Amino acid sequence: MTEKSKRSLLIIAILASLLPAFLLMTWPSVVSVSTVSLWLADTLGYIGIVLLLWMYILGAKSVMGIVFRDLAPVLSIHKWIGKYGVLAIFLHPLLVTIGFGESLFYSIVPHIGTLYERHVTLGRISFWLLVLTWFVSAIIRDRVKFRPWKYLHYLAYVCVPFALLHVPNVGSHYMSSSAVKLYFFGLVITFFIITLLRLRGLMNLDKIAYEVVSHTGITDTDNVLYLKPVSDLHIEPKRGQYAYVKLGYISEDHPFSVLQYDEKTKNIAVGYRVFGEYTSVMSALEVGDTVYVGGPYGTFMSDFESDTRPTVFLTGGIGITPFVDQIIKNKGKREQWLFAANRSRNSAVLVPQIAPYLGNRLVRVYSQEASTLKTGEVSGHISAELLKSYLGDLKGYNFYLCGPSTMMNAMKEMLLNNGVPKQLVRNEEFGW
Repeated sequence: MTEKSKRSLLIIAILASLLPAFLLMTWPSVVSVSTVSLWLADTLGYIGIVLLLWMYILGAKSVMGIVFRDLAPVLSIHKWIGKYGVLAIFLHPLLVTIGFGESLFYSIVPHIGTLYERHVTLGRISFWLLVLTWFVSAIIRDRVKFRPWKYLHYLAYVCVPFALLHVPNVGSHYMSSSAVKLYFFGLVITFFIITLLRLRGLMNLDKIAYEVVSHTGITDTDNVLYLKPVSDLHIEPKRGQYAYVKLGYISEDHPFSVLQYDEKTKNIAVGYRVFGEYTSVMSALEVGDTVYVGGPYGTFMSDFESDTRPTVFLTGGIGITPFVDQIIKNKGKREQWLFAANRSRNSAVLVPQIAPYLGNRLVRVYSQEASTLKTGEVSGHISAELLKSYLGDLKGYNFYLCGPSTMMNAMKEMLLNNGVPKQLVRNEEFGW
């Protein structure tokens, strides 16, 4: 089954899981503002719990990686639900307030005097945690650094158990309907199953142990990490795929393009640039150290073999890594161009190593090179004019893009604006 078909089934499953919230909530026998508000509150409450569960599921590569190889589109669904779907949840306390004729502060100010109020307060806590997470992720994400955002983002998952615990002693339909009870317990069981699957990632059960066999610096800030599998278990990355590297049991894991894969030894190499806390720790790895590798993921080069059009790789900095192995293995087999953008000659990671495989089809683009340019080097940025000066009509080429997201977005827009069909422009996207 294709990745696109699997995503279609995923969307159908999400929509189907919301139907019971509409079908099981009994329409009030006496219609009034109060009764309809409470009916909507219950309906949206269950919809909210289901959407929180889906965010919990879709946000875990240890779960989604069982089914999908292309995680980026799955993460897009997760983001969409997180940004727009949870707005339905925000209506729940407002409708409860209207239904019971309470003040606007009732659903948001904690009260713990009775068992009923304590369960209502569990919902209040879930609501405030979700508001905080939504505000940071949907409103001010661009102004928050990745690490603080990441840990604040995890609060959304804490909302799930609080929301579930909130239901039994306050849900009117739960207390009066066996079908609603069954539906609710199905949600609880789902939560526990997904939690167990997520624990696989924390315990490295979704990854394979690899040993560092070499760690080489290729520029002042760029390194190549060579890894061999510790046992017979190993990943088998295809062209352009990436893998997650975890530095130990108490560690984050980060995605890196697979630079090389040796089909005989099963060894892999990943290239990375030191630019943050994680890669700084990674740069201290020594020969013999153990890391844990998960994957492989990604499909953006899956059509590379079947589409025989001339290929153009547009890269920025360390974004060259997913293309190195393909350029080497396809030397003389097809027309390949590489436009490699870097600040200077000294920061042009892997460009000297790959130059012999491309000849005059390698164009080095420098934004800050101070010395005299050599043949095949240009100053500035990758532009339509630059591409046309070497390639002529751009419509006859396949374009593969990898680099900083802002650069990829700009290059993709530039290519589309110059008549390149959308299906011929592909860019790498990491899933998590």
